[in-house]
Amino acid sequence: MVANGWKNKKGTAERACSCGTWKKHWIKFSGKAWPRDCSVSSCIRSPSLAAHVHNPSISGEKIVPMCNSCNALQGIFILSKDATLVNACKSETCDK
Repeated sequence: MVANGWKNKKGTAERACSCGTWKKHWIKFSGKAWPRDCSVSSCIRSPSLAAHVHNPSISGEKIVPMCNSCNALQGIFILSKDATLVNACKSETCDK
């Protein structure tokens, strides 16, 4: 996983997922329990949502657990080494 160079994907709040929520999507396709900490490096807040993120070095959008504050970040951020990325492309995941 590339840790540097991530940005929040804007305009995704209205996107629907057949999993019910993007949080359920992340849980289903990560195979993990919802984490205790936000996926952004050095953030110790609890994640409240599943955020769409992107990185020019990685193909496609990804979903990560994130707190509200980090989801509002405008610039580039670093993901923690423990962050689990899940594919946001529904045709390759929940709509398959």
